[in-house]
Formats: sequence, structure tokens, C-alpha cells
Amino acid sequence: MKITLTLIIFLGLFISCNFNSSHFRQLEKWDLLLKTDPFAVKDSLKNLDPDLLNKEEKAYFYLLEAASGDKTGTRLKNDSTLQFAYQYYQNQDDFLKLARIQFYLGEHLYLQGKDVEQAYNLLKQAEINYDKSSKDDPHILGLIYYWLGQIQDRQNNFSEAESYYNGALNLYSELKDSISVTYVYRQLGLLYIKQKEFGKAKEQLSEATRMIRKIDDGQKTNITDLHLSILNYQSYLYQKIKNYDTALTFSEQCISIMEKRDFSKKSPLYLLITRIYQYKENTDSCRLYCMKMLNAAEKEGNLYNIANGYSILFQLEETEGNYKTACELRGKYNEVKDKIHSQNKNADLKELENKYKLEKQEKENLATKNRSLGIIMVIFIIALVACIIALYFMWNHRKLKVRNTRLTEEIKKTQWGFALSKELINDNNDTYTEIERVLYRNVNIIPTKVYDEFQDAFRHQKSNYADRLFAALMNIENRFIEKLKLQCPDISIEEILLASMLRHQWNISDIAQIFRISFDALKKRKYRLKLKLVGNDNPKVTLEEYLSQL
Repeated sequence: MKITLTLIIFLGLFISCNFNSSHFRQLEKWDLLLKTDPFAVKDSLKNLDPDLLNKEEKAYFYLLEAASGDKTGTRLKNDSTLQFAYQYYQNQDDFLKLARIQFYLGEHLYLQGKDVEQAYNLLKQAEINYDKSSKDDPHILGLIYYWLGQIQDRQNNFSEAESYYNGALNLYSELKDSISVTYVYRQLGLLYIKQKEFGKAKEQLSEATRMIRKIDDGQKTNITDLHLSILNYQSYLYQKIKNYDTALTFSEQCISIMEKRDFSKKSPLYLLITRIYQYKENTDSCRLYCMKMLNAAEKEGNLYNIANGYSILFQLEETEGNYKTACELRGKYNEVKDKIHSQNKNADLKELENKYKLEKQEKENLATKNRSLGIIMVIFIIALVACIIALYFMWNHRKLKVRNTRLTEEIKKTQWGFALSKELINDNNDTYTEIERVLYRNVNIIPTKVYDEFQDAFRHQKSNYADRLFAALMNIENRFIEKLKLQCPDISIEEILLASMLRHQWNISDIAQIFRISFDALKKRKYRLKLKLVGNDNPKVTLEEYLSQL
């Protein structure tokens, strides 16, 4: 009996180990395939249920899911799976996989506009962990450099951004990755536009255009979006040097490509060409494309561009002296702005709620899976015991012919038990299949948060916007400013502005951009301001809490 039980346990463990190891080997094969055919990997992952995997396999699955989505332009809607993989690899010695998941999580946080500082820290950790790894995936290091450059660029740290971009460019050039090289040339072009180095900007964007013409789009690379963005930046470049005719030419190329491909997001390009006609003081064309932009934005549900449209229209009407119409349009503009503010608040709450629901659902799925696996294991053991008993009696029958009659009867009983066990297994398989269907029907789909486009709008207005912002905040915060000056008579204008922004819960990255300083410098300013206002007597009270009570 002991031998039988040992054999059962051994066979169960053997089957289980081989089942799991086959999943891991398959994931490894898909990982290698990522470099040549990410679309195939993405499709293959859809056929594998992560709930059937152990922790190691599930973490690997989520890593490949993020990687294939990044390469195919279908990034994840939420970070719950990334967080699962990140937590797992933090406790392992696989530095390369840790660097990869830190990159994808950092990239996700940055693109969602959630926490730019955390995104930057994750990317820096990814860079460190890559140095600790086997370093057999230089492409991921190129991605790390590229997005570190993006964040530094966003904070107007142009020298650091250029350094990271060039690091990515060197890696991609060695790898002969034409698409990635083109992306870097595009970003360098925009970087030089911001620094008013228009000659360098023209060189980089021209190089990007030259590269994109060489890329074969027959392998599902889908470079149209990249091509449009390059044309868009070229139009922006010629706007900055006030060559509006050339800018218009590039914008019209964008419109032509966009309309041929039936793009779903047309409003940003229509906005660009509207601005050009606004600068040229061509009122009729400006109004025409502004209406096109508004129609497209309404179809897209792009509240930011709807607000831009109403803003341009009421400016046009004011210029022409149509004050009644201008007033109506300004009212619509304010309504959309209020809607954006309300929507952003609701989106944050909904994201938290969805995250909670997802975690709850995962726990329920795990419990259901464990119960189902328990039932299957019991039936498997019954079937295995029946097989062993049948084999035992068959062997004994051959050896002991004296007991032939009795053994024949035992064999019949054993065979009946085996058949019954098989029937039970089939019935259970049907039940388990139905459970799987129920689970798939109840998968929680988390909607994408509306992407924050404030930064792009800010970049287009730069110092003019900052000056108006200073004046506006000083005008609307009179009472608050009086309280600040009573509390701290030597407080500076910049400190008053910082206090007002913190009081109104401005995004930390936006504040850093307006002041043209880094995160570290902003932290130091906050610390000095807290010392002035709060002192060291109450360290538990944050600066934001103190300001909200004034």
C-alpha cells in the first residue's frame, strides 16, 4: 500500500512539473520571437490563461504581454499586471527581467501622466539593474535611454535629454534598428526646436524623413503614425521661424495621409493647420479648419481640443467685433473646461475602484481555480488507483493460475471501477470547461484614462504662457497672498506662486516645468518654503496640508 501511495504522489508531481515547465519553455520561445515577430507573440499570449500558471510563469507572461504590446503599439490599459511582475522580480536574482519590467512600468506611468517622478526613478533603477545583468538585450537599454531623455526633455533639462537621446541613438545604430533610430532623430529635432537651434532641428528632422523612406512597412511595422509626427514637427519648425507657407505645406501632407488612411484621431492635425492660418491672419481658412477640428474632436471625445476650438473661435469673433457671439463661445469654452476638470477627478476615483475590483476578481478566480484543481486531482487519483489495481490483478492472474476463477472475477470488478472513474473524469471535465467559460465572461475590462494633453499645449506657448500665469495667479489669490505675507513678511513672489500652485494641487511635473527646474531643485524649494511657513515644530504636517488650511 505504501509503495502504491508513493507511486501515485510521484506520478502526480511528475505530471504537474512537466505541465508547468512546458509553459515556461513556451514563454521562453515567445520571448525570443519578440525581436522578429511581436504580433505573433501578442496573438499567442491570448491563447494562454495566466490563471493556470504559477507565480514565476505568470510574472513572465505579464512581462511578455507588456513587451509585445509596446512593440505593436497596443500598450496596457492599467498597471496591475505590471505591478504583479514587478513585485515578483524584486525578490529574484534575474536582473535583466527586473530591468525590463521596471522599464515597462515606468513607461506606463509616464504615458498615463500619473507620477512622472516615480516613472523617472523606475527607469533609473532599470538602467542600474541592466548593468548588473547579462546585458544580452541592448534594445531594452536603448528604450530606457530614450524615455529618460523624454522625461528630461519634458522638464526642459535639454542637455541631459540630448545626452540620453544620443545614447539611445548609438545603441540603435549598432543594432541597425531603423525604426528606433528614426524615433530618436524625431525627438532630437523637437529638442532643438525648443532650444531655438532651428538649423540643427532641420537637420535631425530631415534625417528622420530620409530614414523613414527606407523602412519597409510590409512586416506589420505600421510606421504611418511616426511619419505623420515627423511631418507635424517639420510644420511646427517652420511655424517657429515664421515661414508659414512651408509650414502649411507639411501640414497639408499630414492631412492628405491622414484622410487616405481614415485615421480616427484627426483633431490634433486640424488644430495644427488652424494655428497656422491664425498666425497668417487668414480668418476664413482659420475658421474653416477650426470647425473641422471641432467636429473631429467631438467624434473623438477629445475635450481638450474642443476647448481649443472654442477658444480660437471666440478670439476670432472678438477680433471682428462680434462680441455677443464671442461671449457665447467663451461660455461654451468655460463649460468644456469645467467638464475636463470634473472628468479628471472622476477618472481618478474610477481607476481606484477598478483596481480594487480587479484584485477582488483575481482572488475569486484563484479560489475557484483551486477548488476545480482539487476536484480534478481527486478524480485523477481515483483513476490512477483503478489503473494500478487493474494492472496488479492482471499481473497476479498470469502468475497464479491456481486462483484463476477468483482472479477473473476481481479483474471484472476492477475494470468496472476503472470505467466508472473514466466516466467521472469526463463529467468533471465538462464542469471545469463550463467554469472556465464563466470566468472569461466575467473578466473586468478597465477603460483607458483620458490622456492629459496640458503639457503639449504648454510647450506651444512657453514663456508667454508662464508670464500670463504669474499675473493671473496674483490677481485671483489676493486674500491668500495677504495671509501668506502676514505669516511670512519676507516671502518672495516665486514662493507665493509655488504656494498657490501647491494649494491648488498642481501636478509636481507641471510646477517643475513652469519654474524651469529639476525635481530635486523643486524639492529643495518646497523644503525651504515649509521651513519659512511651518518651521520644524510640527514635522508631521505637510506643506500642502498647511496651505490648504490658510
